Amino acid sequence: MEKSSPIGLAIVICDQIIEDKLTHKKSLIGIFNQIATPTFPCRHPRMAVFVSLTEGRGAYDVRLRMVHEETATAIGEVKGQIQFADMNMVAELNFELLNVTFPQAGLYSIEFYCDDNLVLERRFQVLQIKPQTPPA
Repeated sequence: MEKSSPIGLAIVICDQIIEDKLTHKKSLIGIFNQIATPTFPCRHPRMAVFVSLTEGRGAYDVRLRMVHEETATAIGEVKGQIQFADMNMVAELNFELLNVTFPQAGLYSIEFYCDDNLVLERRFQVLQIKPQTPPA
């Protein structure tokens, strides 16, 4: 029997993921869909990505990749491995990304792969805004 990719349940971008030590429940703090900045390149100091999967069978090599959609340029990648005890297991993965540099404004995507098969993708905007002028 050929091993299939797990089914993606969720991919969420936020400021922080907090996990309760007793219950293992996760709280996603500061969910966002865009980043606004007056200048480029811009450095986002901290962002978290929550990924939830099910119906996996055995071990998978996983990869979280961030890509600028227009240029297809990868700006970051994290690799690891996940093990499913059985196909009913729900795996919840937390990624903390520090000092991510966005070279230009535009549409970006976070792609999540299992054994090089795209399972989930989440798009978000990075916008250029006018700098705020201080009040007189």
